[in-house]
Amino acid sequence: MTWSIRKAVPAALLTALLAAGTAQAGVQPAQAQGTGQISHAGNQGVGANVPFLEYEAEAAKTNGTIIGPDRAYGTIAAESVGRSAVRIEGSGQFVEFTLKKAANALNLRYSIPDSDDGQGLDATLGILIDGKPTASMPLTSRYSWFYGQFPWTNNPEDGGRRHMYDDSRIMFGSTLAAGTKVRLQIGEADTAPWYVIDVADFENVPAPATAPKKALSVLDYGADPTGTLDSSDAIQAAIDAASRTKRTLWIPEGSFTVTRHLIVDKVTVKGAGPWYSVLHGDGVGVYGKPTPTPSTDVHISDFAIFGQVKNRDDNAQLNAIGGALANSTVDNIWMQHTKVGVWVTGPFSNLQMSRLRILDQTADGMNFHQGVTNSSVTNSYVRNTGDDGLAMWSQNHADVNNTFKHNTVKVPVLANNIAIYGGSNIRVTKNLVTDTLTQGGGIQIANRFGAVPLAGTTTVEGNELLRTGSLDLFSHIGNGALWFWAGDGPMSGTVNVRNNTISDSSYEAIHFSGNPITGVTFEKNTINMTGTFGFQLNTSGSATVRKTTATGLGATGIYDCNSGFSLKSEKKNAGWSGTSCGYPVPGPLKLSAENLEFGRQILGTSSEPQIVTITNDSTTAQPIESITTTGNFDLTDTCGTELASGDSCTASVSFTPTKSGEKSGALTISDGSPAGRYQTYLKGLPQGTDGNLAAYRPATATSENSCCTAAGTTDSNPDTYWESATNVFPQSLSVDLEEAIPVSKVVLKTNITWGARMQSFELLASNDGVNYTTIKPVADYVFDPTLNNNAVSIDLPTNAQYRFFQVKVTGNTGWPAAQIAEFEAY
Repeated sequence: MTWSIRKAVPAALLTALLAAGTAQAGVQPAQAQGTGQISHAGNQGVGANVPFLEYEAEAAKTNGTIIGPDRAYGTIAAESVGRSAVRIEGSGQFVEFTLKKAANALNLRYSIPDSDDGQGLDATLGILIDGKPTASMPLTSRYSWFYGQFPWTNNPEDGGRRHMYDDSRIMFGSTLAAGTKVRLQIGEADTAPWYVIDVADFENVPAPATAPKKALSVLDYGADPTGTLDSSDAIQAAIDAASRTKRTLWIPEGSFTVTRHLIVDKVTVKGAGPWYSVLHGDGVGVYGKPTPTPSTDVHISDFAIFGQVKNRDDNAQLNAIGGALANSTVDNIWMQHTKVGVWVTGPFSNLQMSRLRILDQTADGMNFHQGVTNSSVTNSYVRNTGDDGLAMWSQNHADVNNTFKHNTVKVPVLANNIAIYGGSNIRVTKNLVTDTLTQGGGIQIANRFGAVPLAGTTTVEGNELLRTGSLDLFSHIGNGALWFWAGDGPMSGTVNVRNNTISDSSYEAIHFSGNPITGVTFEKNTINMTGTFGFQLNTSGSATVRKTTATGLGATGIYDCNSGFSLKSEKKNAGWSGTSCGYPVPGPLKLSAENLEFGRQILGTSSEPQIVTITNDSTTAQPIESITTTGNFDLTDTCGTELASGDSCTASVSFTPTKSGEKSGALTISDGSPAGRYQTYLKGLPQGTDGNLAAYRPATATSENSCCTAAGTTDSNPDTYWESATNVFPQSLSVDLEEAIPVSKVVLKTNITWGARMQSFELLASNDGVNYTTIKPVADYVFDPTLNNNAVSIDLPTNAQYRFFQVKVTGNTGWPAAQIAEFEAY
């Protein structure tokens, strides 16, 4: 993916624009010229009551470049709180904040470039206090910058940049009074090519707590507060002793290296505060015992857990807090650089969590998974997660009677700020959610991911959704700020949506999609400014709406193309009565192509460029905030920061595929407005150097073992393979070449290290993926490492042209399941 910054905006002007924009949206955070906009909204009655003030860099004093506002996926501005930030580059450039309250500590959200090899850079940034050089802030990009296909890689050549921010914290050593000027400035020793500053969280951290009376200390069991030695065994021994003796376990000031899970049960663990007591390391986590015998009566509080997770591995247990914790509490824990902050799996009941600070995760911020009941997350702050910020997922067992209340969730890099997947009697109340990026909404209520269907009464009340919703990368339509998605089947549970404020939505405010949805009632909700519609109806069903008003809609009140969905408008609704079919154009610019097809391209080589011309036929100049591509597509362009009336410019796109890169993407021209994104869709077909037409193509199966999926058959790696469910035949593997093309033979392989076996299968082909024809009837095929290197070659009829192939396996003498390591076509 390629992206570019288009223009610099003077800081004073942008501050005025922000003030105007938030006034229109009905949200008026405290703000001061040149001091940094304070975006904490806890004092407005929604969101978390956090111990810091969050200052936005674009409203501070700076001689740098203000980037944004922009919502185009793949830009740093879009990943920024408020969709704007400040870039400083070169010695002497700075961002300066004037403190509104006393502070002795700073947590900074920033971005610096990745290294060429994707492993990250280390750098520093100078801190001046009232003009005096005081400290040097350590920064790194080791935990940011992900690429390629989900669940992402650390290889820049895979394209598709995302997750570009990280956080770093520092204590000043003294308390700075209100009015103090704190300047972040590039000095001679600060070596990053550039720095983007998003927000600065200034905090007045209290003195460290003291040990409770009669508490055991981890130091008594040999834990090393300097972090030099691995303290995992020592702390586990201390936990076990505290549990046996029913005494509190004390974690004093220090940075303790922990490289595995610490198992807690019937124990209270307390630290000196999350700025003072830190558990850190590769693999660190505090876990309850798993169900069906969960840990109980666990109370952990007042320390930090810092991991070293640099990518997303969904098979790895790399969460800060996990397992099962019944009748337990978690309070005032700072979690950073783990895969998930909190992932707890039921069934179990009564886990109350509060004052969590969850930053920079590669997956969810917090997830109540599989039958967690009578539990809550309150007064917690979540930012920069790699998936849903706060989630409840009722897989196999329903989550019941749970609450998310008074939480703040900002900038999930993927998916939703808050997501409820099935369950019963769930409450989502008084939360502040902002700045959704892609594939999600501010709040999603859904039957998805095989969840136990939504039942009972779900309450969504008193929340504020600001700059939420997103552009779907696959369907290319807007996703709503408040999104109802019946993905698995009809959704009929009662949902009461009351007293919510939905402001500055990227697309529609409220969205219904999937299977039929009924049982939803809206009352006393306020919609302020949308990129498109008030309501978008992409499915059938019904909802009742009362006392719900809308202003500043980008299009009409309702999108409805004969969906069969009935919005029953009752008393005192206003502002959203119009209905239309069809999505509005982003603006007056015209693109010369809706799609670019690049065909097959050898891995690691670049195609000939294709040109898209952008034309402005309107009577006024049009802004261009950014031009980007996603996927393995490279970009150059001739466009500036705006396109004059009657003028045109060009974007040149080429395809350079890699094994783990995205082969489809989009060219996006953004004008910076909520829905102002013009797109040309891009597609190429990676081709291996050996001529294998099936390499890196989609593969599916009738069943698969969790270790061994169908995707392993087309990845050009014989060490990965498909294995079906055991003792059930027939089983089928299907491969899509993504175009109908002449094929003269197919080759099936098992791993070269495996012993000989005979598999019986039939080979079928299709050009529509539905109607298959047998091209080779069932026969017995021997895979033998001595005779044929565990490879079976099957010649096809001359001049045969196919897109889809299917291997239907009916037996295997080597294992009671179908097994194929590689499917190749030539």
